[in-house]
Amino acid sequence: VSQSRYPATDIEDWIGIGTATAGDTTFLTICAAAANAFCYRRRVEAGYIDSLTTVPSQDVKLGTVMYGGALYRQRGSMDQFASFDGMATAPVVGLSGMVKQLLGIDRPQVA
Repeated sequence: VSQSRYPATDIEDWIGIGTATAGDTTFLTICAAAANAFCYRRRVEAGYIDSLTTVPSQDVKLGTVMYGGALYRQRGSMDQFASFDGMATAPVVGLSGMVKQLLGIDRPQVA
């Protein structure tokens, strides 16, 4: 599976900030690869016939880039975007929904 369909630079542009360290760049690249794989797999499961090397449409590209940006923005947070809000947050129980999506947890298996 090719992971270069929508590169990390697209996600970085969408977020609107540059990466500060090599670790940030590496993590952004991982988020891009995960978003590409997840969004491609979900579209195939929904019956779309996509190519791994071409953009099917700009809305699909934006959706994948936005998903990659959401993965990146959750860095260091267990269940939601990191925030500087002084309000307390609810305790995290189990894995976040996004992690479950990525791992395919709680999805029925078929024979």
